Amino acid sequence: MVRIFFLFSILLFHSLPVWSQDARVLLQEAIQAESAMQEEQAFLKYKGLLQLQPGNLQALCKSSELASKLGHRLKSKAEQLKLYEEAVQYAKRALKVNPASADANFVMAVALGRMALVSSGEEMITAVKDIKKFADKVVMLDPADFRGYHVLGKWYYEISSLGSFKRLAVKVFYGAFPEASFQLAARNYETSLRLNPAFNLNYLELAKVCLKTGQQQRAVELLEMLGRLPFKLADDARVRTEGQQLLRTLR
Repeated sequence: MVRIFFLFSILLFHSLPVWSQDARVLLQEAIQAESAMQEEQAFLKYKGLLQLQPGNLQALCKSSELASKLGHRLKSKAEQLKLYEEAVQYAKRALKVNPASADANFVMAVALGRMALVSSGEEMITAVKDIKKFADKVVMLDPADFRGYHVLGKWYYEISSLGSFKRLAVKVFYGAFPEASFQLAARNYETSLRLNPAFNLNYLELAKVCLKTGQQQRAVELLEMLGRLPFKLADDARVRTEGQQLLRTLR
């Protein structure tokens, strides 16, 4: 029995560096794939890394973020929901590893935002409430993280854009309608843009808010700047196309 235990210990000891090496390789490949805008491949690499290291915070956060992104591009609501639920689960695991991680709180806010798009009733309203909670946590944990302000900008914009029926439903659930305005949306988008001028989506979303507040010239300027920005993310081409279409309607 002692001999068997000894042999098992030796095998385990020698296998640990291999597992560690495989994990490093997968992480590097995932990062490279994401940098090359090959997000489907990056998603698979991060998920593979989680098979080796289930508690890897970076892989959990990236898996959640990519599940939200990839789901948003699908046309089937059922397929979207499947990936959004996966994104929420990865985010939950990330928060369990480190509740004070700005990345973990950010991906949870995003995943819940995607879930809200395909949900209705109390489930949708619950998601809406939690989105702001996690986005506020991102800003609290890292005031220099542009992503938290972007999510808050989107939250204020969407809440301010709700129709009367949904506004009533939110009011009933909250007890009072949450403080929200297009001005608060603009303020958060402006902060996000200042912190990261290279994030294409900020320009498009802020332009939409400016149109709601009667600042058409500012909207035009933002959309023109968007047209000159380099692509950094896989969604940037879609964002520019939408921006150009909106710009044409304003000229």
